[in-house]
Amino acid sequence: MAKFLIGILTGLILAAFAGLILFFALVRLGDQKPTVADNSTLVLKLQGDVPEKSAVEFPFPGLDSNTSQTMLETWSLLRRAGSDPKIKAIVLMPKHMAIGWGKVREIRDGLSEFKKSGKPVYAWLETPTTRDYYLATVADKVYLAPEDFLDVKGLRIEMMFFRNSLDKLGVQMEMEHIG
Repeated sequence: MAKFLIGILTGLILAAFAGLILFFALVRLGDQKPTVADNSTLVLKLQGDVPEKSAVEFPFPGLDSNTSQTMLETWSLLRRAGSDPKIKAIVLMPKHMAIGWGKVREIRDGLSEFKKSGKPVYAWLETPTTRDYYLATVADKVYLAPEDFLDVKGLRIEMMFFRNSLDKLGVQMEMEHIG
């Protein structure tokens, strides 16, 4: 019985020691910040959604999920890159962005502000959609693989007119024009 209890106690001590080492390794890993070397190029990969604000974060380092970059982080990144002498250019890589036209326009305006610093913007497209291509039009050069295709259909709007249907129902429309 004594050997059994000593084995259980030894196992618990080893598990606690391994957990402590893992905890400190994750804390140290979470504290590392990237450094920027001279003559660097910022690669801006935009894919999927770009939320306005970040999701709720876990208080434990290493357990947070890989959330996408927020709009605020994208704007501040572009502003800092424009004033950072170590960054010489941006390579834009949009891919199937699931964001609205307003956000695409705001990111494009941020890239235009970056270009005012005299640094070039290059775009690499992979089967681009209309939003991807619109964002890439701010770039100095746009690249596309020879075997790839450009899926740009343009913008359109559809309006339905219900006047005859509403007249049959006896409904009268009242419209006001503002602006």
